[in-house]
Amino acid sequence: MENGICHYLIYLEQTNDYRPNSKLRKLVTLKMFYSFLHKENVCKINQIPNVKIRKEKRLPKTLNHSEIKKILRVASSIPTTEKKIRDQLRNFAILNLLISLGLRICEIRNLNIQDYNPKDGEIIIFGKNNKERILFLTNTEDRDIMKNYLNSRNNYSPSSKEAALFLNKYGKRFSIYGIENIYFKYRDAANIKSDSTPHHLRHSFATELLNNGADIRDIQELLGHSSITTTEIYVEVSSARKKKVLSKFGVKKY
Repeated sequence: MENGICHYLIYLEQTNDYRPNSKLRKLVTLKMFYSFLHKENVCKINQIPNVKIRKEKRLPKTLNHSEIKKILRVASSIPTTEKKIRDQLRNFAILNLLISLGLRICEIRNLNIQDYNPKDGEIIIFGKNNKERILFLTNTEDRDIMKNYLNSRNNYSPSSKEAALFLNKYGKRFSIYGIENIYFKYRDAANIKSDSTPHHLRHSFATELLNNGADIRDIQELLGHSSITTTEIYVEVSSARKKKVLSKFGVKKY
């Protein structure tokens, strides 16, 4: 049995029959199975072969300019009732932060009133592992969108102790799932990719910065990535797009 497991692991490392992610799942399963066998004294060898399987690189999915404009256009339409207007101002502000600053939905959920300075558009963001970074809404229209929401925030009747910037209908801190549902609502109304998520807006934000000439280190800081390796995947997205454009519109296109 030991030899069978060892031979299969070597095969798994070398074969092209499976994608890397499938190999990794099989490897984890076999390691757990071997651990059980060893614990039950079925296997006598102390260690199985150390195989190396590279993780599959998946390019981040993005939305194009047209799709983003569609979402913003749908989200900016003014409803008729007071409650719907209140919610529209909040939803529009949330979507705008996703698009303009590439925030994670958990970062928006965690925002407090004191984290935003309306005078200069400064926002203090607390990312993964509570890592702090400071961003700015540099566009006047972006600041106006936030101003409109803040002027309507009291319509949710929050308690004096409620510090959350974005509130649900009960006047409490908005949930991550609530933010996701806002995106899904306007995504479907705009009739764009049905599999897109709020995180696609973050990818779009980063890719657009890179395409416009921003330094990769600056993008890393804006996104709040701990490692530059995480940010470098957007270089691959940009390169893939350039190749596509050149092959389609270049002088020697095929």
